[in-house]
Amino acid sequence: VTLVLTTLISVILLSLSPQNQIMVSRTVMVTVLSPVQKVFSFIPSFFNLRHENSLLREELAQLLLKNAELRESTLENQRLRQLLGFKRRKDYTYLPAEVIAHDADRVQNGVIIDSGIRDGVRLYMAVVTSEGLAGRIVEAGPHSSIVQLLTDRSCRISSIVERSRVKGTISGRLHDGLDLRLPLRADIRLGDMLVSSGLGGTFPPGLLVGRVQGVRMEDTGILKQVEISPVVDFNRLEEVFVIVPRSVSEPDSMASNYIGNRSFAHGILDHKLNPWW
Repeated sequence: VTLVLTTLISVILLSLSPQNQIMVSRTVMVTVLSPVQKVFSFIPSFFNLRHENSLLREELAQLLLKNAELRESTLENQRLRQLLGFKRRKDYTYLPAEVIAHDADRVQNGVIIDSGIRDGVRLYMAVVTSEGLAGRIVEAGPHSSIVQLLTDRSCRISSIVERSRVKGTISGRLHDGLDLRLPLRADIRLGDMLVSSGLGGTFPPGLLVGRVQGVRMEDTGILKQVEISPVVDFNRLEEVFVIVPRSVSEPDSMASNYIGNRSFAHGILDHKLNPWW
């Protein structure tokens, strides 16, 4: 077919005048080369598009990063507003602090905060969040302190059921909630809220502790075992308040505040927490 077309074009050109031959040749060349020219002109456009796409992807990545930073700032502001909105009492002040380290091996439930004796922190002061009670100070250094969380097995909280006013002592279960044992006839049910009773003097009264999520009779048939879910999410603990009584007196020496639950504090420090002094 190509040979026939070539022969036909040659015969036509020979039968034409020289001027017409030039015009026909130009027409044929334009018709044949135009698609080729379009292909070659597309190549620079293709590379330009790839470059523009690369720039757009880079810009999108930067925008996503900025958006993530803004979202984190917004969440932090919300948490801080909640903390500032925590119910204040006339006989206490609330010292803000940030959690700077956790128990890495999860052997004991404790955290380190960035406030210490020079900020007004003293042994056994209660630590709260905007949700409720988180724990207590068990050792204080000049600029940081160790907080024993409620879920530590050695922690005890004198509490009261809001609805029925039944009193009992809550103990920690190490990352698995809280326990409470009550007489078999005690008035407590699923969904009941428990607050600190104020007995013992460590925790001020009325601080939210947790919600009842399970009630069963012990094998002895004498006591009820109550499972309590803490109101504080300890996995997301970032900002807290140390409750400072207004009547607190200054100690004779800073050294007296290093004494406390040494076995607990050393257990925390021995499990790969960051230096805190």
